[in-house]
Amino acid sequence: NILLGRNQLSAQKTILGCSQLSLARNYVGDDDMAGDWIAVSLDLAGRVRVWTLPPDELTGNVPESPTQNRCTHEFVTEKTTGTLMAICPPRIAGDGDVVVAMARLDGTIAMIATGISTPKAKKDPSEPGTVLDTWGNGTVAMSMAWHPIQHTLAVGRRDGTVDIISASKRGYHRLTQHSYPVRAVSFTPDGELLITGSDDGFLAVWDMNRRVPTLVHHVVKAHSSWILNVTALGDSRRFVTSGADQNLQVWHLSQMHAPVHSFHGDHSVWTIKATTQRDAARLVGGSDDGWLQVYSLEDK
Repeated sequence: NILLGRNQLSAQKTILGCSQLSLARNYVGDDDMAGDWIAVSLDLAGRVRVWTLPPDELTGNVPESPTQNRCTHEFVTEKTTGTLMAICPPRIAGDGDVVVAMARLDGTIAMIATGISTPKAKKDPSEPGTVLDTWGNGTVAMSMAWHPIQHTLAVGRRDGTVDIISASKRGYHRLTQHSYPVRAVSFTPDGELLITGSDDGFLAVWDMNRRVPTLVHHVVKAHSSWILNVTALGDSRRFVTSGADQNLQVWHLSQMHAPVHSFHGDHSVWTIKATTQRDAARLVGGSDDGWLQVYSLEDK
């Protein structure tokens, strides 16, 4: 699919490209495959574009030629970093406005209306771009991840702190193990662990089941440079880190003294995502030279 803004041409060159893309199902319930897809993009100027796509639009057979989809809503945010945002999945937020969390220059996280509401919402959606709430405070956010089950957000910051913020604002915790910017945060799919990584290569695993999140594993030099991203795999026991040292590392919680697999590339992998297509588990990595690399996650 080609996702276009209201007035964009498919061959149009853009000066400020898309820095973030986030996807979620517009459904409240236990069926992860139900509901339309919502796609939200962010560019460095703070422009947000929102698309709604049918349930099979991103999972069906690949067409011979790409289809073009115009965005449903488009707006410009103020005082945001232009580099960090994530849709709050409706299945954890409940019925009502579908919102996107966006990092602001003052260190807060703005909850911004996308102009879309869940199918069973009792009122019309708020105006696109409306700031509905602000969460947290501190230095500028470098990374964020939603908890897979609870309405809770993890935020990695420039000063090395990691904030755990719940929608009720009562469950606020600040983790202080890191001394350098935290660019990588990820919850395991079962929600029991949080994995964080910082610019000095320090990797930390936190137990989220305790009253206060507790450090249970750490690796002082998981990478020789910045940890750029981390993603937990479906079994909640393995996870993958990517670093500015051009290494991609696969870790297992039962063996934290060293990675179980390590791949070295010619370029730094800035973003990684685990996915399942046609019952085959894959890891997709995007590098700073524009390449996408696809790795198998199947056990041999």
